[in-house]
Amino acid sequence: MASLNKVFLLGNLTRDPDLRGLPSGQSVCELRLAVSRRFVTAGGQESEDTCFVDVVVWGRSANNCKQFLAKGSQVLVEGRLQLDQWEDRNGGGQRSRLRVVAEQVQFMNRRNSDGGQSGSAPEAGAGQYYAPRSEGDYQPPRPQYGPRSEGAYGGRPARREAPPEAPPMPEAGAGDDAMVDDIPF
Repeated sequence: MASLNKVFLLGNLTRDPDLRGLPSGQSVCELRLAVSRRFVTAGGQESEDTCFVDVVVWGRSANNCKQFLAKGSQVLVEGRLQLDQWEDRNGGGQRSRLRVVAEQVQFMNRRNSDGGQSGSAPEAGAGQYYAPRSEGDYQPPRPQYGPRSEGAYGGRPARREAPPEAPPMPEAGAGDDAMVDDIPF
């Protein structure tokens, strides 16, 4: 039986990131994300529905979230759903909550030098941090490089060779008798 647990969320932080250190030395950061959906009701009125989602980020990405994000920051989170269950301390019975464990957090805006938020998106590749695949060590993804092209990576241009020439086509009427058609139609 196949299954898939993947979540993509784009929203704004409702509070500053909460960073904690575990006794093992691992960092964990909790985010609260507001994700809005706009729609038109049956009566033709525009309406907005907001969903608040708890997100947990582990490792180096947790430190980056604390350093670069603040209340109101827009982030794109890729992760998986996790159900937490526990017994209530006050005898309230079994409690549970659903949250997102971030595998990748991309910062959609960044702070200015004075600490305020910039409205423009960062340059390509900036602000993109990868969370660990599990609560273990941080392992960044491997870079994917394409084939070497002219001037790629500061090297000499790639040597280009002429493609091989196709054999000449026989002239019409020359040896048509010798050609056998093996196509069945």
